[in-house]
Amino acid sequence: MIETRVTSLLGIRYPIIQAAMAWITNAEMVASVSNAGGLGTLGPNAGAKTDTKDAYETGERLRNQIKKVRKLTDKPFAVNIVVPSDEGEKKFSDACLEVAIEEKVPIAIVSQGSPSMYTGRLKAAGTKVLHVVSVPKHAKNAEEAGVDGLITSGTEGGGHGGFDQLTTFILIPQVSDYVKLPVIAGGGIADSRGFIAALALGAEGVYMGTRFAATQECPAHPNLKQALLKASAVDTVTIKHGAYSFDKTLDVQTGMRRGSLRLLLNKFSRQVIEMETRHATPEEILDLLNYPLPGADISRTMASSVYGDPDNGRIGAGQDVGLINDIPSCKELIERIINGADNIIERISSLRNPALK
Repeated sequence: MIETRVTSLLGIRYPIIQAAMAWITNAEMVASVSNAGGLGTLGPNAGAKTDTKDAYETGERLRNQIKKVRKLTDKPFAVNIVVPSDEGEKKFSDACLEVAIEEKVPIAIVSQGSPSMYTGRLKAAGTKVLHVVSVPKHAKNAEEAGVDGLITSGTEGGGHGGFDQLTTFILIPQVSDYVKLPVIAGGGIADSRGFIAALALGAEGVYMGTRFAATQECPAHPNLKQALLKASAVDTVTIKHGAYSFDKTLDVQTGMRRGSLRLLLNKFSRQVIEMETRHATPEEILDLLNYPLPGADISRTMASSVYGDPDNGRIGAGQDVGLINDIPSCKELIERIINGADNIIERISSLRNPALK
């Protein structure tokens, strides 16, 4: 057992959190992570194979997954609540929020926006709140809003990042120095070496997405898992899907949602790069990223995650893909990280005291 403020706060055995990932989490995966001593998280569209334009249905789908998790584990778990970027998204986020409160979810991971929107209501309902940030300033804002812990989003990680492109190595110590809350490190962490490095930098836990996507229990299509398995560290690209500005008054919503997006290199992401090269507008790039797959009424993310199209789908992946060389169970992965961490600690201690060699 490794004890930090994160394990005490969340009631978990190991400070390892499975990240919220759209379309590729479900109750079985979440329960597997939590039963293994980590914290499983239901991400957007957890357990779903079809899209819905109905906010109520979105909430009820989440409710069903929450109930299923509780049948599979008595351990803590989390639900992701996404801060909406517009009124269209808000009705879906609000529906998920209401369900999370009604179902008395123990932990919420709130991402991609202002901590002032949902923290108060979640805390009033007795839910612990972890908020995702990409710069130290936003960490301070989240602390002042009353969140219980922070998750840093380093640019090495897959999916959404901020305009500033801060690496995990730089972001963790600065956020840890800036706030009093426990910090959880996200971005490019896949094994015991990254786990120990994060703790050494000031974090008290880790937040892992890409590595958990390549596990047996993850419901992602096998083609997506194989794409991650075959990829190297140079096979991801950062898409700047927003007009960069040196105006530091940019709000957190703009920074996270219109900052950057790290994707696996494939036919689709190369198409986006080509648009950037010819200086397409941010709106044109966003349209391509969010527009359904031509000839099919499915999103680009669904194309890869649900239907297994590795070429035309949008695959969020961190630079740690170069460290993925197998597809273990969630339990095997967590045990490997913890056992490896013990070995690293022993090796480092021997540098200080050669008698321990």
